[in-house]
Amino acid sequence: MLFVSSFLIYSYNLEGQPWHGDEIVYLGQAGEYVHLIKKGDFGDPCLRSIDNCNYLFRIPAYGLTYSPLRNVLIGFPMDVKSEDIWKFYNWSCYWQCYISDAGPSVKEIASGRLLSPLFGSLTIAISFLIGKTLFNRNIGIIAALFFLFYDLWLWYSRTIMTEVHYIFFAMLSFLLLLYAFNTGHLKIKYFISSAIAFGLALTSKILSVEFSVLFLAIILFGWFSKRRSGSDVGKARIQKIGLSILLFFTIASFSLFLTEPGFYENPLNQIALMKKDMDNYNHDVWFIGYPTIHGIQIDRLLTVFHYMVFPSFTEHKIPGAYPNSIINLGWYNPSTYSSIPLTIFFFIGFGYLIYRISKFKDFPSETLVLIWFISILIFSLAIARDFSLERYLLPFAISIIFIASYGFWNFIKDIPYHKTKITFAIYVMFAHSMTSLLYWQKIYFSPDMTWTNPLHFGTLQESLDNQFTFVINVINVIFIVFILVIRFRKRIIHIVTFRSGDIK
Repeated sequence: MLFVSSFLIYSYNLEGQPWHGDEIVYLGQAGEYVHLIKKGDFGDPCLRSIDNCNYLFRIPAYGLTYSPLRNVLIGFPMDVKSEDIWKFYNWSCYWQCYISDAGPSVKEIASGRLLSPLFGSLTIAISFLIGKTLFNRNIGIIAALFFLFYDLWLWYSRTIMTEVHYIFFAMLSFLLLLYAFNTGHLKIKYFISSAIAFGLALTSKILSVEFSVLFLAIILFGWFSKRRSGSDVGKARIQKIGLSILLFFTIASFSLFLTEPGFYENPLNQIALMKKDMDNYNHDVWFIGYPTIHGIQIDRLLTVFHYMVFPSFTEHKIPGAYPNSIINLGWYNPSTYSSIPLTIFFFIGFGYLIYRISKFKDFPSETLVLIWFISILIFSLAIARDFSLERYLLPFAISIIFIASYGFWNFIKDIPYHKTKITFAIYVMFAHSMTSLLYWQKIYFSPDMTWTNPLHFGTLQESLDNQFTFVINVINVIFIVFILVIRFRKRIIHIVTFRSGDIK
């Protein structure tokens, strides 16, 4: 049901989705790639790497981002739905030398989007299974629903972008790795499948490296939580842990490089070229780069939370992404990609995580989620230079969704009245979904509209500016206070009775 409902929401009228310039670039690369495959010209340099391709415009920063996997997933659906176009070079140079009259039609763009709703919907189903495996079925359902109506995911699940591919493969790897250690005994088939999926995530977008610390933690927790045996202690266990970590990341690396033909001939030279390209590109653009401690700063940390959790309540300035640039922060800048329910329950969930972990008892799932959140946050600060490209913060946003789901379930699970609990849960999801679905006309019926980052639709600020969603959010907050009274009424009555006795 989660998958089907997600697919219907994400796939409806793809021709009505506003378009982004990057979609045209990806469409041009994918179209040329599939065209060469159909010709059977497998020796063509363009099938190995964009570095030596004369048919496409090359920006010196692609490196690993020229993903054959992505090109196949975008190019073949377009090839099935459209005729041979022969305008791929023009499309691939959208940001440099694009001729608008020779651009793709709405139908051609929509055909390149055909598989995005599928991957988006599968990710929703996977998020349910991850929540169920880590905690319980209810948290899984809550996480899936929060994720389903999350504004950024709703958007990228309808577009020709790499986000829907690499997030899908990364979350699939996450789930398979949990299954590998779920029974107390390592299941090698899930373990290897997880490593392969992680490699495919890296192939889709190298930003998937942000999940590596989480996967390392799962392997460590999996081994330390295994049932001990006489031959599985001390050095033997340490050796097994070391070998499993080495095996996982080695398989993932092979999965990455085997799907990148440009690395076959001289992998070391290709890696050096990629670094050179990124150095040159980031010197001018500085959107994203390889990890560096330069970005780990307090003001940037707060800015990440302004984008993902809560707006800036005061107007102030911080250094910008570009050299000698300044960013003016305020209520509307940056846009906050959250909702009132998601933000409230994130803080509640974070409080529950810290409280339970601080008890120093056996809470491996809570610890894993906290490691996930902290490691992704550090990676986001270290890699992303300009947070206005909000898609670089998607891995961090997903960890926030799971923490909020954990907080939501812990908040309502002890409510004694079943009907009240169900009504409250439905209303919270309704309030969350309205934040993104408020702009349904822009999602489904605006094919002539272009959008650039940052995305200004479905934000927390917008949900408070609109009269309809403002009322919904006010009722939601009142409902939360009402539930708090129900939950703590016995304690309140006890305190009141105790103080009355003292007075008497």
